[in-house]
Amino acid sequence: MTSHLFVADPIDRMRIDQDSSFGLMLHAQQRGDAVFSCDTDGLIARDGDGFARCRPTIVREVVGDHFTLGDIQERPLADFATVWMRKDPPFDLNYVAATWILDLAPTSTRVVNNPQGLRDWNEKLAVLRFPDVSPRCIATRDMRQVLDFHAEVGSCVIKPLAFSGGNGIVALHPGDLNARSLVEISTHNGRDIILVQQYLPAAREGDKRVILVNGVARGGLLRVPPGDDLRGNIHVGAAVHYVPLTEAEQAVCDRLEKPLRDAGHIFVGIDLIGEKLTEVNVTSPTGIREILAQGGPDLAKELFDAALATK
Repeated sequence: MTSHLFVADPIDRMRIDQDSSFGLMLHAQQRGDAVFSCDTDGLIARDGDGFARCRPTIVREVVGDHFTLGDIQERPLADFATVWMRKDPPFDLNYVAATWILDLAPTSTRVVNNPQGLRDWNEKLAVLRFPDVSPRCIATRDMRQVLDFHAEVGSCVIKPLAFSGGNGIVALHPGDLNARSLVEISTHNGRDIILVQQYLPAAREGDKRVILVNGVARGGLLRVPPGDDLRGNIHVGAAVHYVPLTEAEQAVCDRLEKPLRDAGHIFVGIDLIGEKLTEVNVTSPTGIREILAQGGPDLAKELFDAALATK
């Protein structure tokens, strides 16, 4: 039987209506394949080979009773047709070490997304590769540079580099008396590099999460932030609507197709505001469950087909 491993946060925390990892597990099971799961602490390297201390995993679409775990088994990564690296950030040394272990998977095992690509493409800084389709931005830990950029462009958004789900994102507006303090907090007094992007007024109308399968745009979700929050992330309460892409948004996706494929990124969720690229999410993108629920394509199936076809 074909087997698949999911390296992810604990399954008991997954919301089955929102979690893409759950949707992928469910599809693997529907294919008649075996599903195994572990956290990054289950990954082991020994004598040049990678292993996982993982559990057989059965999932079902029943809220409050959505999984059953078997006993822990230690299995070589070579046992799996695919390994889905779906661990949420923080992107710290433990995360990087997990990708080094996943590098030891044999060529017969497809790791999604490619471990080197995960290391090379920081989800916030990846936009620096595409200045032609992104808002103005600066990456620095120099607090004076951040404040000067803020003065130059007006409203801007500060993004820490190690987190996901909108954690730590704040907006700076002209005349904000908290600006210096927020920059100090975000950079840890100049110790940490941050990304600062020009604020796009279209953010009030929502941002668009677009899922790309092997570099090709396959579905978009308009995420409208709640009235009391800057962020359009689903987990903070954003309303989501399955929507088509505009011509300009499709052009942004086309711009990314080859670089994403070259980096081995099979499952990517990009964020667009006002038809500008604001993030490239490669670690654990979400959105496929909502797209399917609102009448869009079954992207779990497409992702598995792409992963298995490109081995």
